[in-house]
Amino acid sequence: MVATHREVVLAGPNLIRVDAVESVPPGPGQLLIAPEAVGICGTDMELLEGTMGYLTTGQSAYPLTPGHEWSGTVIEMGEGVVDFAVGDRVVGEAPIGCGVCALCIVGEYHLCPDRVETGFIRQPGALTERFRYPAKGAHRIPDHVSMQDAALIEPTAVAYRGVRRLMAHGGDRLIVIGGGTIGLLCALTARALGLEDVLVVERQPDRRRFAQGLGLQAAEAATGAWPLVIEASGSEPGMQSALSATGFGGRLLLIGLCGRPSIPIDIDRIVLKDQTVMGNLSSPGVWPEVIDLVATGRLQPSRLVTHTFALADVGAAFAQLQAHDPDTVKIHILPQS
Repeated sequence: MVATHREVVLAGPNLIRVDAVESVPPGPGQLLIAPEAVGICGTDMELLEGTMGYLTTGQSAYPLTPGHEWSGTVIEMGEGVVDFAVGDRVVGEAPIGCGVCALCIVGEYHLCPDRVETGFIRQPGALTERFRYPAKGAHRIPDHVSMQDAALIEPTAVAYRGVRRLMAHGGDRLIVIGGGTIGLLCALTARALGLEDVLVVERQPDRRRFAQGLGLQAAEAATGAWPLVIEASGSEPGMQSALSATGFGGRLLLIGLCGRPSIPIDIDRIVLKDQTVMGNLSSPGVWPEVIDLVATGRLQPSRLVTHTFALADVGAAFAQLQAHDPDTVKIHILPQS
């Protein structure tokens, strides 16, 4: 009898199903992983709706299995894998480069033209009961770190890289526009890195209260001029607010995706205020630091998890995310439940 397992498939825009698929052993250099916790986020929603940038550029195509925020347990190893063992608890990076091109050699593997990207580009994601994954992208996690904390290491690593780049040239005050998962992770990361004056701007009062429950300052609107600004809402009002909040010589980091090709901005204001605007994609080179941040308790990202679902209820999980309920922050799917 052929062994099978359940796997989430996005078959087209707003077409989601759970299929029984044949279980295949890991190939050379691969791990076979049983995912324990998998986060879904706004980017996954854009995949479902068909608006995600990789779909519009042709880098990704349906059908696909999402799930780039995950933690799991190694259950089998492919030929040539020597750095892992059955039973290891692991997390993994989303982009995995070829390892030999000029970008990979200098550590910019997230920009490798031949990369795979978990849940997006030629590498199925973790919304499945069994998951084949390249061992070179995996990292062990200590036994005392919960699987839900571990599943949030990927977005935490994205936030960490962005915050670290923003703080690299000084600045003692940070404002974060948007109180969703990535915005809150940016704020919590900045606090963990020693920045005391951190403000989260969020229009929804329930989200503001949630941020305050995490020990963060929160406000409905941005006021004043700030040296360090992060736009994490992925919205036109958020972008306009972020630009207005950025002071003379300030630095603005864009970490939220807006899901459309353009929004109007005042370029002259950026020039006349001598500001720096930069994007932040992925998390190359920072994973050991972020795992240590979580393992030592300086960050507990699972505090953001508000809802969990079984794999069979993935449609309900996406509907919960799509409803934009302010009480919903991070959703985790538990494939083994």
